[in-house]
Amino acid sequence: MPPHESSAFPKNLSDPKLLPGVEVDEMLTRIKHSHGHYYKMMNIEVWALVETLDGLFPGAWGQFMTNRQIAVKQFLERDRAPNWTVESKDAGTDVETIGSEEEA
Repeated sequence: MPPHESSAFPKNLSDPKLLPGVEVDEMLTRIKHSHGHYYKMMNIEVWALVETLDGLFPGAWGQFMTNRQIAVKQFLERDRAPNWTVESKDAGTDVETIGSEEEA
């Protein structure tokens, strides 16, 4: 959330350099509280999307997370070894399909 849209700032904010320390602390507390609510709302929205996805396509979220774990492992391996190359068995396949081929 951009700072200018935050309800934590009063509309008639004077020069922040002239504010007493107590007011600055109160404003920081309100901003932290506001951002906390924002992140909680984001978590609820993601949960709703996951529930909807699993309702329409059972097991889709589990497969997504499996593919994500594989992608993160590959990314970390590439990050650790700058000369990392794609294995021949993985060549030409998407990250999303690498884990599912072994299960089939």
